[in-house]
Amino acid sequence: MLYFSILCIPQIFTVSRMKTRIFLPAVAALLAALCAAGALGQQTPKLYKWVDKNGVVHYGSSVPPEYANQKLDVLNSEGIVVKKVSAQKTPEELAKEEQEKAAAAQREKAEKLQQLNDQMLLDTYTSVADIKRDRNSRLAAMESQINVTKSAINGLQNTVAEYQERMADLKHAGKPVPPYVEEQLDKSQRRLVTDQKLLLQQQQQKQDTQTRFTAYIKRFRQLTRNPVDSGGN
Repeated sequence: MLYFSILCIPQIFTVSRMKTRIFLPAVAALLAALCAAGALGQQTPKLYKWVDKNGVVHYGSSVPPEYANQKLDVLNSEGIVVKKVSAQKTPEELAKEEQEKAAAAQREKAEKLQQLNDQMLLDTYTSVADIKRDRNSRLAAMESQINVTKSAINGLQNTVAEYQERMADLKHAGKPVPPYVEEQLDKSQRRLVTDQKLLLQQQQQKQDTQTRFTAYIKRFRQLTRNPVDSGGN
């Protein structure tokens, strides 16, 4: 094993090429010794800098196993940091990093979508009045569809009631219920359920349209910097 004795500083430090741990005042002397080894035709080992658990800075040609995964610096023969090695991240840190990346990607996606929506508004409408006319036209069409569905539901409810009453009369009279009556009742009841679900969907679509156009108007005013309402309701 090769050792170097350093006499150019107040204290004498012994530097082992196999494993070295010295404090900051001896760094220059250690580097000089390592360079001297290179001058003798031997490969100059790397010099590492790390901080122990007590906050003390260490320099050496190798890093103790207990500090191998933490942040450290690699120095050249002049004591200049030539490489910084990041500490190995914990599972919690890695998970947090992934969450932050996902959040950033989501924000970027939302910003791009907002830009597209903004451009659509400016390309489609010239004023708040235009937006309101489009909104009112759509809402009127949806209301007509809702009324048609409501009418269909009323008709089906009457049909179901008629079949149920007919079946009750036949049973009360002790007569058998014809199969087609039961089939028609079942068919009418299924259609009634379908139309009732459709009505709920139509009403929700109308509400969503109202909400969407309210947002359109608010955003259009922001983009055009025109808070003044114009063009009726």
